[in-house]
Amino acid sequence: MRKRILVADIPESDRRLSEVLHGHELAFAHTLAEAQRLLVSDGFDLIVVGVHFDDSRMFDLVRHVRSGGQNEPAVACVRMHRFVSPALSTEGLELAAQAAACNLFLDLTKYPDDDAGNAEARKRLEALFTP
Repeated sequence: MRKRILVADIPESDRRLSEVLHGHELAFAHTLAEAQRLLVSDGFDLIVVGVHFDDSRMFDLVRHVRSGGQNEPAVACVRMHRFVSPALSTEGLELAAQAAACNLFLDLTKYPDDDAGNAEARKRLEALFTP
């Protein structure tokens, strides 16, 4: 079933996330202000937010979503690109995402950017729709 998904990440991630989330209605935001404006309309089944979103404001958006009340959508934090700085730890980000009440941390660098890899990542994200 087609779901409505807010995708908040840098523009360079749009193509891959479009392929991973193929078949769903996607709304893209590249800044925190854009994402907040889109969230006013409500009705999103899932928020997918990238680690590099709006100069690393991923957790700002997660806090905004989680302060929304009872009908909060599922939130998936994704890592789309390899880190430039060795000081950034994927494990640390995963723990921080859990502490921020994210439903999933998905490292897309571990999935090939092809039909099979994108289908596997899609399956992980779509699992958030089932109760």
